[in-house]
Amino acid sequence: MIKKSLTAVAVTAGLVLGGAGVAHATASESKFSTTVPRAQQSHYWEYQKKTTTSASQVNFASIGGGYLMNVKAQNADGGKQYTERKGIAKGSTNKIENKTPKGKSTRLIVTNNTWTAVTVAVTGWFKTN
Repeated sequence: MIKKSLTAVAVTAGLVLGGAGVAHATASESKFSTTVPRAQQSHYWEYQKKTTTSASQVNFASIGGGYLMNVKAQNADGGKQYTERKGIAKGSTNKIENKTPKGKSTRLIVTNNTWTAVTVAVTGWFKTN
């Protein structure tokens, strides 16, 4: 029983602490396969240097349980967050407002569109540009 609990804690800590390190490229598509936390908690993807002035993009190839996702960009300088895109379903590419200046660091923040007691597995790709 204790071993199972410790394993669960280790896996959860790995997802929370290591889950943000999803991808490194910015101008090309970066693939992800991760879980979005329960209770509409945020999943933060790692900061990346913005290489263009374009909007960020995200495409969910799969979203567990048929849930919808919310995504917004955040500027590393001061933490400014831009307009959140809500209710994103799997299978289409969505532009995410990102006014972070070229050459500065930015990241995407993902939450479940619905309050849920379970984590939700998601796969797909994103570009912070």
